Amino acid sequence: MINELVAQVASQISGTLVYGAIALVSLVGILKCIYPVLRNGALLNRAVMKLERGAVGNERPVWREARFLGQAMRPDWQRFLLNAGQLDLRGMPCNAQEYINEDTVIYKPGHAQLAEMIPSLLTSLGILGTFMGLMQGLTNLDLGNAANTISSIPTLLGGMTFAFATSVAGISCSLCFNMVNRIAVGHAFKALDSFDEAFYELAMPRPLDAEVQMICQKQDDEANLQRAADQISSQMAGAVEMAVSRAVHPLTMSLDNFIQGTSREQVDGIKRIVNQFMQQMNASMSGQFSALADTLAMLNQNQTATHKNLQRTLAVAESLVEDAKRVEMSTRKSTGEPDGEAQARQEEMVTLLRQTIERQAAAMGDITRTQVEILAALKTLSAQPALQGTLPPDEAADNEPALTAAMEDV
Repeated sequence: MINELVAQVASQISGTLVYGAIALVSLVGILKCIYPVLRNGALLNRAVMKLERGAVGNERPVWREARFLGQAMRPDWQRFLLNAGQLDLRGMPCNAQEYINEDTVIYKPGHAQLAEMIPSLLTSLGILGTFMGLMQGLTNLDLGNAANTISSIPTLLGGMTFAFATSVAGISCSLCFNMVNRIAVGHAFKALDSFDEAFYELAMPRPLDAEVQMICQKQDDEANLQRAADQISSQMAGAVEMAVSRAVHPLTMSLDNFIQGTSREQVDGIKRIVNQFMQQMNASMSGQFSALADTLAMLNQNQTATHKNLQRTLAVAESLVEDAKRVEMSTRKSTGEPDGEAQARQEEMVTLLRQTIERQAAAMGDITRTQVEILAALKTLSAQPALQGTLPPDEAADNEPALTAAMEDV
């Protein structure tokens, strides 16, 4: 009796332990693996609803709050907000998928490794109970005689019942956990996709792909480098030009001053030589140059007056011709002379008179221009200041007769 009682107590304790282990493992799987995934999926669905409501109103964007995705995903969302704020200042969007993704929503909170191990653990506990029940049933089996064999059959049946019951419990819990876990993971993936679509549509533009962003950044860097190179080149060119101009300016000023001084001295020297020559000539000829200039000036004045008188005479002659025409017309009318012959004689006379006057006026104009040119040249020469030592007196005395003859010819 005592042995049977101990065997029953041991079988009950082992059965309790096996069932308790199966229940404990199942509970841990639900709390650690299934519940966090379902909770994150529900939080993402609620965030989608908040975004849709926030898009209708004009309030402050709800996604900028740290509690937007709940307490479970608050650290990851805070890191996203910090980085998004810095990138927003620079005009670049931030990729929310780097912070809210399957790792932070499903695998890490749902303890993916533990979730993969729990079905195998439950199945193993069921098999362990099977072996324990078979061992318990076969331990008291006595095949020595028929009476003992018949008496040990209930113990064998009880052990087999325990064995099959633990196997059923372990396999059932494993199947249920695996199915529920997959449903939770699928629900979380759908919620994550809905959140990404709604967030990039209602809250923030979708960022560029990594390859495109790298290409754009490379082009921007090249453009910045080109602008910097152009700016540096222009600054260097300006600095070099300024330095060269500052270095060459004194030399340029010295050369200009030297050239101007030399040219001025040469011109002044030539003027002094010419003036001295003319003064020596005038002095050697006893002031005949000055007298000749004054005489020519008076002659020019007289010629100008004569030219004006000639023009007035021509005007008077034309008026006399007109009067003669009128007189002849009246005489012809009174004497009856034919008009054609009288008009021809009159026009011939007028033409001869006009040609004579024009020839005299042209000759007088040529004489006047020649005298004006000679007078201007002599005045220019005689007006120069006198210098000394430019022409020897002997040469001046030798040139005096030729010059006097030239003046008399003029």
